[in-house]
Amino acid sequence: MQAHASRLGLCGLRNIGNTCFMNSVIQCLSHTQELTRFLRSHHGSRSSATKDQQILHEFAKLIQEMWTSNVHTVTPMELKRAFSTKHRMYSDYNQQDAQEFLRFFLDSLHSALNSGVKGETLNIDDNLSDNKKADLTWEWYTRHENSLVRDLFVGQLKSTLKCTTCGNTSVTFDPFWDLSVPLPSSSRCKLEACLDLFIREEVLDGDEMPTCAKCKTRRKCTKSFTIQRFPKYLVIHLKRFSETRWSKLSNIVEFPTSDSELNMGSYGANSNSNVHYSLYAISNHMGSTAGGHYVALCKHPVSRKWHEFNDNIVSEALSENHLVSSSAYILFYERT
Repeated sequence: MQAHASRLGLCGLRNIGNTCFMNSVIQCLSHTQELTRFLRSHHGSRSSATKDQQILHEFAKLIQEMWTSNVHTVTPMELKRAFSTKHRMYSDYNQQDAQEFLRFFLDSLHSALNSGVKGETLNIDDNLSDNKKADLTWEWYTRHENSLVRDLFVGQLKSTLKCTTCGNTSVTFDPFWDLSVPLPSSSRCKLEACLDLFIREEVLDGDEMPTCAKCKTRRKCTKSFTIQRFPKYLVIHLKRFSETRWSKLSNIVEFPTSDSELNMGSYGANSNSNVHYSLYAISNHMGSTAGGHYVALCKHPVSRKWHEFNDNIVSEALSENHLVSSSAYILFYERT
């Protein structure tokens, strides 16, 4: 049984015209254990379904096929078609950004499964503690946005705004589906350096000055982030591309690859010193901004071995020292 189980899911995806961005993300999601466990037993119907439910339906069918014994390659044509019906920019066969696709894709899966109820506005007493505000905001958010996908991928960011004149601080809490982290200027750095840049205090001045609630006028403020609530699956996007996508950074970011090696505790809003994550998938982008090619590196849930998924070609086991490279673009971590 073990030998057979350790081969399941080692299934390539045919490229149907510049769709390596999609194939790479699907492989990473396919190796997200709790999502795949759910999808393998999900049976929805296509009839009278919303566009999002059709995407979910096709994705579940695809995952079920990918995790069937002796299936080595599948063609994600129906999923691409369903997705393009909802998101027109994907209806041609141009190369797209994998992280942008991931956000749209998870949003569609969430919407298809969302049993949340829209309704009441959020009113929170300003005198409550930050943690109480965070909990109430989260409860309000989860009443509106309630799905397995949200359960798995969404965390909560705490944003603190401090007036440099009167010292008044205001906090807001927002859900996040991934962390997009900037890269420092050095050609080689650790992932911690990117996370430090993400949460570090920035000064809002000039045009960016917010209005201080206490001074009742626009003031120079500082803004900083911490993580209030850590997700089960943490997606970290390394911002290699400029906003205009004209240039790409090829820095090597050394990220933790071993079990429980990533400790996010120091980025938490509350000093709970240990929040450990294990890497299980990477979406790699090779080449330039104009073209380039995406592949996925994923850790098999049974054999615990790493494989490269390059469209329809699946490599034999890779060693862990192949994981860190200048191509790493999206990192998928599971909380341990």
